[in-house]
Amino acid sequence: MDKRIVLVANLPCSAGTYLFHYIAKALDANAWLTGETNPYSYNSPTTYFPEDPLHRVRALELFSRQEALKEYSRRLELLVDTFLANDAASVLMIRDHSFGEGWRLRHFPDGSATPALVEILDSRQIPHTCFYTHRDPFDTWLAMRRSFSSMAKAFKRLDDYADFYFNSWLAWKNHSHPLNDLHMQTLALHEQREKDRIRSSVLGMTTATRLEVAEQPIQISRAEMGSGASGRKAERPLIMERHPFTTDVFREAVHSQSLHRLREALGYETPISMTTRTRLSCLTQDLKAVARRLKQGGSSGT
Repeated sequence: MDKRIVLVANLPCSAGTYLFHYIAKALDANAWLTGETNPYSYNSPTTYFPEDPLHRVRALELFSRQEALKEYSRRLELLVDTFLANDAASVLMIRDHSFGEGWRLRHFPDGSATPALVEILDSRQIPHTCFYTHRDPFDTWLAMRRSFSSMAKAFKRLDDYADFYFNSWLAWKNHSHPLNDLHMQTLALHEQREKDRIRSSVLGMTTATRLEVAEQPIQISRAEMGSGASGRKAERPLIMERHPFTTDVFREAVHSQSLHRLREALGYETPISMTTRTRLSCLTQDLKAVARRLKQGGSSGT
């Protein structure tokens, strides 16, 4: 049986969980899936990981960085070797924790640093296909501010987030063979074309054509996705509505050169503009922001 290994990178609130599972179902309903994983993504020592007896050693940095990378590589290679030795398994999907490694990649704005998962597989000359999944970066930023405010607060400005996103994507683009970008909006509008492209890039044109015969539409339930997908309810590809934002956020987006560079690089050509609906939304959010400030001021005075 032919074996295929697929690496998928994505940032929070970019529809990455849904798209990861969509790619898997498009290729093989019985694909092996990992959770988000990356050797540069460390959690707090208080976090409970029952399956990892070395977690506290890593979190407290009692391992040197090199020792931690070596141990991580050993475990990833064990997974890959187990997959390759399993006669019944045809597709292994490995999902990158791109937010974790993004803090390292931002120090290489020229995209010269190789993403860890790519580097580990390349070191053993193991063939693989890479995807980076996307939603409009402005929508990703708004959704992250709403659903994961602590993550959003790690960036002082929208420009900082856009640079972070761009540097992560550029590192994958420069070191994949090649990188396949998958956009939620495009998948929702041109599903069959994008599904064919996913299959062709991983399985080859002949197998991709064979899989189209008598195929049912791909559906992914919330239960199937497990963790992540915090705002997703639809089981089919869907263009998600833009979250509301204030006038200040709109101005910041319009004047953010880093956001413009990122959106242009990813193929988002429609400018962020003020429509009648946007204007009403901004007015509503501005009034709510004023009300919150007044309430906070009243509370602090009592």
